Amino acid sequence: MKHRHCQGTLVLLWTLLLLLVASSWAQESSNPLRVGIPQDWSQHHVIFSRSALVQHPELAQQEARIVHQAIQRWQGARPLALNRSTSVFPVASQRDWSVTLGNGRIAPDMFPAKYSFDPGAPPDCNNDYVVMGLNVAGAVGHQANLVAFNNLYAGIGGICATGPTVMFAYDITTVGSGRILTSPALSLDGKKIAFVEAGSATAVFHVLTWETGNGSIGHAAVPGTGNSAVDFHFTLAAALDSRSSPWIDYNTDTAYVGADDGRVYKILNVFKGTPALAGAPWPVPVSPNQRLTGPVLDVRLGVVLVGSANGTLYSINTSTGAVKSVVVGRSGSRNSGILASPLVDISNGTSFAVSSNDGTSGVLVEVDTATMTQLAKARIGIASKSGTSINLYEPAFSNDYFNDPSTGVVRLCGTGFGTDITPWQYAFGFTGRTMNTTPVFSQQLLTSTAASCSPWTEFFNPNVGTGGTDFFFFGLSAECTGTGSAGCVVARTNDDAAPRTTATVPGGTSGIVVDNWSTAGQASSIYFTGETTPNTAYKFTQNGLL
Repeated sequence: MKHRHCQGTLVLLWTLLLLLVASSWAQESSNPLRVGIPQDWSQHHVIFSRSALVQHPELAQQEARIVHQAIQRWQGARPLALNRSTSVFPVASQRDWSVTLGNGRIAPDMFPAKYSFDPGAPPDCNNDYVVMGLNVAGAVGHQANLVAFNNLYAGIGGICATGPTVMFAYDITTVGSGRILTSPALSLDGKKIAFVEAGSATAVFHVLTWETGNGSIGHAAVPGTGNSAVDFHFTLAAALDSRSSPWIDYNTDTAYVGADDGRVYKILNVFKGTPALAGAPWPVPVSPNQRLTGPVLDVRLGVVLVGSANGTLYSINTSTGAVKSVVVGRSGSRNSGILASPLVDISNGTSFAVSSNDGTSGVLVEVDTATMTQLAKARIGIASKSGTSINLYEPAFSNDYFNDPSTGVVRLCGTGFGTDITPWQYAFGFTGRTMNTTPVFSQQLLTSTAASCSPWTEFFNPNVGTGGTDFFFFGLSAECTGTGSAGCVVARTNDDAAPRTTATVPGGTSGIVVDNWSTAGQASSIYFTGETTPNTAYKFTQNGLL
């Protein structure tokens, strides 16, 4: 009976989601906007549970990221529509590709963005693309700092005959030393890209309408110069933006982004009109002259969550600008700031943030989003309390959590305790919606004190293994195979007994994005850059990192 009830719930939920997707396509039939699937930094910062969506289907209508994840996670309940697994090719088992990026790479804890053109068709060699913002000032005719590739699914057994191909490569520098230090965000039709250019003391907000065939990595084009690309931009703040990526509210065509002046800005008409800064109460000051993370919107409660370098997690009421806060890291302690954007469960009303020093240890803290009161604090090693600054980034939630939090876990990197600053992995379970503070699993990753972890990215692939495979991807910066050796990218599953898989990546990885659950050759992959020279963009298969 329980199995039948579960299946019935899944079918009901899928029907609701299918209606929402069909409604989106119908609404846009008079406006030639194709709704694809963006996979950018923000995708895994919205979490939810299946039962809550059945009770509140309007959440999926208000937050496109829910629809994108639900289609992937609960593919087994869907009708034949929206089937991206129609190819006869097997899952690829060969190493994919790497491309040298010149003088730039994606900054640590920042992500590329991947666009899948049509969720109702097999992967597309021409229209699917990955774009990377690089932490280097561009130069006309020389270094590009915004680069995109298509023909992604190339290699042995791949469906793309050649690749990867530079789709466009732009110099977007408009102010002195202007480069991209944060993650780009995509429109739903994939035709526009929002990002922030960081100058020496200025943040510039851009919305780029790109054109295929412009420039190369070593010979950058300028949007609008000898091409029809359009780069609309304006000064966001008289301050650097070193950590805050733009969050797009697709429902209202609004963006939220922070800057190192400690303010959160709101931009109207991001993709469908003329972008402009919102007036009072915006920008909202939360922590003067402190670096902020990327904001995350809880559409149900109407609040934006953002972390600060002072160790505090803030919420901002999007209507009134009213601010609430809760302390996560101890201000004044070594490296106590919140470096990574919070993760927000909009169905259960909770949020999660990480600090490497609350005065005692590194911590993962869960709060009630409405009241901003602490619900749980899990300790994840001595970290920066040791006297050595160790950056700890965002966790990832298992696929089981999205079915029912009490059956799932949250996983992330920390260190050992006492004097042990080597990288460890931790997993914490839940009682109801509340995180348990004793780990259900912990394990030393390396014996190296030189290695650290990148953020974790989770992806459930229903077409790998019996019943699907829940993958977790992250990087280790050094000594993956012994003293003095290189860093690596790591793939593990939600099975604690299963061995992890690694592949060499000098310097470890930037943030990692994942694309498809397709069975087409070379079309279920992960994307990132290495974090040391030579600056290189990578694509690996999800299954086996081969």
